Amino acid sequence: MNPPPFFFPLLDPARFHGAVDGRPTALFFLRNARGMVVAVTNLGAKVLQIVVPDRQGELADVALGYDSLDAVIAGSPSMGAFVGRYAGRIGGARFTLDGREHRLTPNAGEHCIHGGPRGARHRVFDATQPDARTLVLHHRFLTAEDDFPGTLDLQLTYRLDDDNALVIEHLATALDDPGPASFTSHIYFNLDGVGHGRRIDEHVLQVPCASTVLATGSDGIATGALVLLDGHVHDLRTPKLLGSLPDIDLSYPLDPHPSDATRLCARLSSPGSGRALEVWTSEPLLQVYTAGQLGSSEKPDVGKLGIAHRPRTAVCLEPQHFPNAPNCPALPQNLVTKARPYRGTTEFRFSVI
Repeated sequence: MNPPPFFFPLLDPARFHGAVDGRPTALFFLRNARGMVVAVTNLGAKVLQIVVPDRQGELADVALGYDSLDAVIAGSPSMGAFVGRYAGRIGGARFTLDGREHRLTPNAGEHCIHGGPRGARHRVFDATQPDARTLVLHHRFLTAEDDFPGTLDLQLTYRLDDDNALVIEHLATALDDPGPASFTSHIYFNLDGVGHGRRIDEHVLQVPCASTVLATGSDGIATGALVLLDGHVHDLRTPKLLGSLPDIDLSYPLDPHPSDATRLCARLSSPGSGRALEVWTSEPLLQVYTAGQLGSSEKPDVGKLGIAHRPRTAVCLEPQHFPNAPNCPALPQNLVTKARPYRGTTEFRFSVI
């Protein structure tokens, strides 16, 4: 099947040619037969553009991002990134494993967030593109660089299918000492299209298979306790209009699942554009973030088309393992060993309503 004519302006690959830490950077495009396009840079394995149709067939970019390497470096490090080696916050930037304390580098006050200042968000991945729909990326995490125990080898695959799904698969293998790991994709979605600069207040979100959220302290660090969602303002088991809710930055443990196969964990839709997104994952938890802090610093955070990022102009749906679990014995642990690699799959399935 020949792809349909494509008229939406894509990012310019020439603006992403450069180097970070002496490693070459580039921009890669994934395309399917229906005209969907995803743009990814190998700096942080960041998804910077997702072009899909609305109910009228009009194409638009539904992922916040940047239009050059310089802008990526200057902007929010999480924007579109593949986060690791541990997603979320680790309290006090330290944890104990097998009686030994491991001290991490703080990068969120006294805490460590998203793998620290040398985590995957900041690193250049090796990248190969075997075909128009597939991008394979590789990174090796070293203790000397990020302070986590063990050498962890990561293979990451982005793939488009003809049902307009972006499939993200990872395989992480411990090469020596065991260590904790949790990966997630940190794409900022706005189903109205990022060119409008609209808030996501008219989006509707459902997390159908989560009956609790993780309790956190005042600093956002998970305590290990669970809070029932019965009567909770952020109970998303039924669809909710995001504009009717306070900001969300919560971890939703997903209800027990009998297999390692992917299952539906979130539905997002925009009645205005008619675009819809389902998130399917093999991971045990979903972090929901309505970007209440986006662009709130004194320095403007300028994205594509020269549009300054503002609070609540996107929502992030981040399947992962449990934040701060290395410090919370009551929470499920994800320890990667030579005998126990870490496999995960997340699918972002786009459609219309």
